[in-house]
Amino acid sequence: MDTTRNDYAAAHTSAGANDPAPPGFISAFDFAGGDALRLSWQEARKAIVSDGMTWLHLSANDDTVESWLEGVTALPDVAREFLNGEDKRPRVHMGPNFMFGVVADLELVATAPDTAATPVAREAIRATGALRFYVDKQRMITVRARPLQSTDRLRHAVLEGATFRDTVDLFAGLIRALNETFVDRIDELGDRLDDVEEDVLEGAHSKCRAALGGVRRRIVEVKRFIDPERNALMQLVTRRLEWAEPRSMEALVQAIQVLNGLGGGLEALYERAKLLQDEIAALLSEDINRKLLWLAIMSALLLPATLVTGIFGMNVAGLPGTHDPASFWVVIGVMTGCAAITIFLLRKLRLW
Repeated sequence: MDTTRNDYAAAHTSAGANDPAPPGFISAFDFAGGDALRLSWQEARKAIVSDGMTWLHLSANDDTVESWLEGVTALPDVAREFLNGEDKRPRVHMGPNFMFGVVADLELVATAPDTAATPVAREAIRATGALRFYVDKQRMITVRARPLQSTDRLRHAVLEGATFRDTVDLFAGLIRALNETFVDRIDELGDRLDDVEEDVLEGAHSKCRAALGGVRRRIVEVKRFIDPERNALMQLVTRRLEWAEPRSMEALVQAIQVLNGLGGGLEALYERAKLLQDEIAALLSEDINRKLLWLAIMSALLLPATLVTGIFGMNVAGLPGTHDPASFWVVIGVMTGCAAITIFLLRKLRLW
């Protein structure tokens, strides 16, 4: 790390020690020297109004942070109001030399290590949350109410040494982290859909309806917030950011195009789930028709015997064979013959 950055950190260490960070301060980084320097709350407050490249990540559940944002005159009034707002619908607003908006993301839910591989643990990370952001030439500010996967991925990437040319490149890194979150979720849904398809091909379709219903609900949940997000971010592809570096803008466009591709993959999963639902319905209908056919055949076989037993079971005078010991076997033979004739006719007419 260069001398300028060390001097910058040393100049604010003592001040930061006397000003404890509020609960809403999550993290801050200064990228002025190329490598990321993690900042304290006091250092972040000074860096955010300087000319260096800074990322400030905050929680929306803290009045101290909200009051501080209202007083940052380096930000446009509309941006300060937006960051302190409660808007959760994906959108992007573009100014002459800044942009702000909302992206939807999956919440980060901690799971126990011994249950991380179970289906219940995989289902734990599925709730959605909103991330409000502001980006200009010197700073990127992100605000969220609950921990989100994309900012957590980006923060770890910065801590591991990832470098960024400018704030637009940093925002592109955020979109790439968002894409990775979607890839993990879509891959998980694809694997579960593969399991359902294998069960259907093996004839266990009667047990797949609940599993397939769960997968379809998860797909619809992801589609519900990824589609508006794709439409909102496409503004940055069609209109571009005139104040952004060309290479950084290209990186952002590529990240948005990857997001569009993931949306197309999610559409394919949705159509595949619908086809599997139709296949299961067809197989269940075939099972029902087969059972109804056997029921009809059994009814046809028993109808002559029922007729004979009904006639000979009438308790009226003049019924033949009531005093003949061989009459029982005669009646049995008649019923057997009627059943044989019925089977012959069903075979002849190709009804069985």
